[in-house]
Amino acid sequence: MFTKDLYLAGGSFHGLQEVFSRIYGVVDTQAGYANSCIEAPTKEQVADGSAEAVECVKVTYNPKKIDIGMLLNVFFTIINPYTDGIQGKYVGPQYRSGIYYTSKEDVPQISYFLVFLQNRGVAHQMTDNALVVNEFEGEGKVRPKVRTEMKELVNFYPAAEEEQHYLRSHPDAYTPIDIHLLEELKIIQ
Repeated sequence: MFTKDLYLAGGSFHGLQEVFSRIYGVVDTQAGYANSCIEAPTKEQVADGSAEAVECVKVTYNPKKIDIGMLLNVFFTIINPYTDGIQGKYVGPQYRSGIYYTSKEDVPQISYFLVFLQNRGVAHQMTDNALVVNEFEGEGKVRPKVRTEMKELVNFYPAAEEEQHYLRSHPDAYTPIDIHLLEELKIIQ
């Protein structure tokens, strides 16, 4: 089976992994650290900033069942692309939002989403029937700047085994993502 990989960051990788592992067409997910300046960084090195890495999730998907556009729709529904290193209670450069690609053919679609968000000013919201886009209602007001970075993946190091699928074994752990709402809307299985 032909698969593709996309690396997504936005807050703690625990919530992101839980969401993307439950999407039809996603074959596998792995929590880890992207674009580190240290080989095989520890969680502590990422947290203290010495690794300059970002917590992210490697999403392996079957492009015959789901495309990058749908993955990005979900991604921008569950993260805040307008904050720099803040997602819910998670604050720090390791929690910045980003999309890290391994194939240049993905760049146009990723760029399209980022430009769309910047020009609309408000992140869109998904429903079970259709994608609803909020209009920017601020004539004369400054649109918020999209802070989600788009970069080529330099490296990816898997997090420790106890970090993988963390919310499955710790269902009461904090995540800013409303998992139950995503289930109700049938965005995740």
